[in-house]
Amino acid sequence: MRTILLFLLLTLTSLSADYRQDVRIPSVTFQLKVDRGFPAMQRNCQWCHSFGYILNQGPQTKAYWKNIVVRMRDTFKAPITKEDAITVTEYLYRNYGKK
Repeated sequence: MRTILLFLLLTLTSLSADYRQDVRIPSVTFQLKVDRGFPAMQRNCQWCHSFGYILNQGPQTKAYWKNIVVRMRDTFKAPITKEDAITVTEYLYRNYGKK
């Protein structure tokens, strides 16, 4: 019983802690190339990812980008139509592909 009371006391004490200093969280903006296919990529990918996810992949092959888009659609159930999957793959390869 003492253990439970001690646990509750410590838990409640930490919940009542007060932090009165302003906290500023930096905003990180990732700029992607805007060309044909960008709206489809934005509408389908930005639901779950920042654009940094795309940029952090580095230049990749067309097969790589296609596999990523298909995996997002089939494994993670992203609502990407077949037409948008093609458009997004083309956009990613054209702008961030290994040539």
